[in-house]
Amino acid sequence: MVATSCFVLGAQAASTPAATASAAPGKPLLRVAHTEAMAYPLLSITPPNRLSGGFLKELGDLIAAELGTEAQHLLVARRRMEGTVMGGEADIACYYSPLWIPVSREHWTLPVVPQVERVVSLAAQPLPFDSLADLQGKRIAVLLGYRFPQLQAAFESGQVTRLDERQVELLFRRLRLGMADALITSEVEISGYFKRFPEERERFHISSRSFSITDTQCLVSPSSPWRLAAINEALGRLIQRGTLPRLAQRYGMSSGR
Repeated sequence: MVATSCFVLGAQAASTPAATASAAPGKPLLRVAHTEAMAYPLLSITPPNRLSGGFLKELGDLIAAELGTEAQHLLVARRRMEGTVMGGEADIACYYSPLWIPVSREHWTLPVVPQVERVVSLAAQPLPFDSLADLQGKRIAVLLGYRFPQLQAAFESGQVTRLDERQVELLFRRLRLGMADALITSEVEISGYFKRFPEERERFHISSRSFSITDTQCLVSPSSPWRLAAINEALGRLIQRGTLPRLAQRYGMSSGR
C-alpha cells in the first residue's frame, strides 16, 4: 500500500510545512489538488479541513503508484484551482473539464470518468426539467466557482438567478428553506448527500433528464516534473486493467467505459 499525505493549501502555500510522505529515491511526489467544495463520494473531508478518503483521493494514490511515487493531496478553494495547477503549486487536478476551465487542451489527460449533472427541486413543488427553458425565471443554487456554459448567458442577463454556495449541503439547505427554486449538481454528489442524510431523500425531486453529461479529465501543470504523456500512460493502464472502472463502481459512479 502506498502511503500518502494530505494537507490544506491555503493562501500562504509557500509556508506550508513539508509533508510526511516521501517519494521513491530520485522521484518527486505527485501533488494532487482537490477543491474543498467537493463532498463524498468524491472526497471525504474531516474537520478542520483534512482529506481522509473518497474517489478522487484514491484515484490520485493510484496514479502516483503507477508512476512509482506517492501522492501528496492538497485542498484548495475552487477559485484558486486553475492558478494552483497552472502556476506549479500542484501537478494535477482531476474531475475537471476544458469546458469548465479555459486552459489549452494540450494540458488535459484522456477522459477518466463522466460527470452527470441533474436538476433537484422540492418534492412538494417539483420542477419538470426537459429543456433550459424550464429554468427561465428561476433561482438556481450551484457550487461557488463552478461553470455552467449552457446557462451563462441566462445568468448574465438575469433570466436565471444564480445562487452560489460553498458546499453541497448548503445547496440542499437553501432549497429546503425556499431560498431557491432548484439546484444543479452532479448525481454522484446528490447520491452522496442522501447517503449522509437518508431522511432527506423524500423531500426532493431529481430530474430524470440530465442537465449535462461531461467527460472529466485531469489537468496537468506545464511546470510539473511529471509529463502529460506519463500521466496518460498511468491512466491508460488503470483503465485497461479494470482498476479505474472497479474504483468508480465501488463509489457508485459510472466509469463510462
